[in-house]
Amino acid sequence: MQNKIYDRILEADPRAGSDTYNLREQIKNDVISASRKDVKSLSATYTGNTSLVAILIATLTFAAAFTLPGGYSSGPGSEGLAIMARNVAFQAFLIFDTLAMCSSLAVAFLCIKIRPMDYDFLIYFRNYTRKLIRYAYMATALAFGTGLYTVVAPRVHWLAITICVLSVLLPITMVATRDWAVSEPKPRSDKPFDFLDMV
Repeated sequence: MQNKIYDRILEADPRAGSDTYNLREQIKNDVISASRKDVKSLSATYTGNTSLVAILIATLTFAAAFTLPGGYSSGPGSEGLAIMARNVAFQAFLIFDTLAMCSSLAVAFLCIKIRPMDYDFLIYFRNYTRKLIRYAYMATALAFGTGLYTVVAPRVHWLAITICVLSVLLPITMVATRDWAVSEPKPRSDKPFDFLDMV
């Protein structure tokens, strides 16, 4: 369609060819520069928000690692050692807490290191950090469940199991809904509601 218009313009005035070409080039350059600004702005917003979430998760998991469930021993010869160190649920808590902290710190490091570059790299970076943040969320939820299980299980076993089940349901829900698209609500029409529309 554009070539036909361009040919018609050239038929009418052969000197307009250079003007039309220059106009097309100028519009193309304007669109490219505007899209680059948009990509840089969106990537800056994304890296800022992602790094904030990553730092919050890292802070949370770091604090949880030093306020251990069950506390520390103060007995002679074992000062400062974790009381529940031999408990399997406590060991799982430490593993999940470490995974959450390491993946969130990796995201924070990538957000600091990244510079707005080409579009393909930004898309790859966004996908990579989104996966790492998802792992950090899952590991944090599992660390929460196993940490509470460690403390609650000796007294109220059913409550400890309920907490673990609820903590495991969050990562399962995240995996199940990870590809759901969030869409805008449909605009309401001015037409009154009619039951026949539902049929």
